[in-house]
Amino acid sequence: MKKKQFTLLLILMLGTTAYTQNNIKKSSKPIEKIKVSKHLTLTKISERTYIHTQKNNNGIVYFNTNEAIIVSTPNSDIETQNLIDWVKRKAKIVAYVIDRWHPDAMEGLDVVKKHKIKTYANVLTQEIAQRKGLVKTDSIFKFRKVIKVGNQKIICHYLGEAHTTDGIVVWLPSEKILFGGNEIRNVNGWVGNIGDANLKAWSKTAKKVKDLYGTARIVVPGHGAYGGPELIDYTIMLYDIGFKHVSKGKNIKKTRNPLGEQPLSIVSKKDMVIADKRILLDAKVTLQDASKLVVITAPRIKFQDSKLQINAQIGRVQIYDKEGKCMRLRTDVNFKNLIILNVDQTVGLVVILKEITSVNN
Repeated sequence: MKKKQFTLLLILMLGTTAYTQNNIKKSSKPIEKIKVSKHLTLTKISERTYIHTQKNNNGIVYFNTNEAIIVSTPNSDIETQNLIDWVKRKAKIVAYVIDRWHPDAMEGLDVVKKHKIKTYANVLTQEIAQRKGLVKTDSIFKFRKVIKVGNQKIICHYLGEAHTTDGIVVWLPSEKILFGGNEIRNVNGWVGNIGDANLKAWSKTAKKVKDLYGTARIVVPGHGAYGGPELIDYTIMLYDIGFKHVSKGKNIKKTRNPLGEQPLSIVSKKDMVIADKRILLDAKVTLQDASKLVVITAPRIKFQDSKLQINAQIGRVQIYDKEGKCMRLRTDVNFKNLIILNVDQTVGLVVILKEITSVNN
């Protein structure tokens, strides 16, 4: 997997926004940070709760009466092991929760299972893992799961499609801390990776999160700086982008896959090389992975053949879900700043946008 490239792109798209903790009641104590390894940091956000961060990818650790629970794995086996070792020195790990199927949330699941720690995920995450040949958790839930930690509890909640079809949020009632995962964005971050997203549902899902957990004192997004409930409001606004209706795939007409078995096609008025970079002018690039087909139309596209990476400053992107030899349109938007990278056969095409300028309903 091109993990280093993918991680760098995640950092770029989600920014290095300064903490929005100015909106959180200030404590007289300085923020405690623990450097577990070169790439793994823990940030203490309450007496019992830490954010674990590896290269801008966040998860949480919650302690209570000599027990602990971890949500989300770092994006590597090594750092997952480092995290488990650190937590085990303090408490017994009674559960490990996977919040979505992407590698920045479950890459280390195989390491977790070697420790015989009870693992949980949404049923949709399990279905995707089964389909893609990924490691599966021990236990699944459909909508809501309460897990005891010492004499307290956490609530895992699936509220709808957003960044992926399966993402959940995790609520710590005793701390009033919400782990929003990739359902919730850090303030001033990019629109992000929409390769597996339901843009039509994302804002509505975030509104459900606000209705239930809008009283959160601290909100931790899947990437970037933590803050307060303003992160939920920002997410609602970011993806409230003018869709006329929310339609399910069955209501959208199927069309034939134009690529067939071919990985991509390029049509352009001009195709040239500038400083060892391939530049396409007035271009249309169509490419596909195992589950989707992506079409980019733009006045200028930078195409790197060796990495199968595409960059464009402005244009239109359409994403189709593949169904056999046919496909259905899922996303059709105009953008500013696009990056596409083919990560590997499991993740497929990552479609990263900085801004959506308009929607083609």
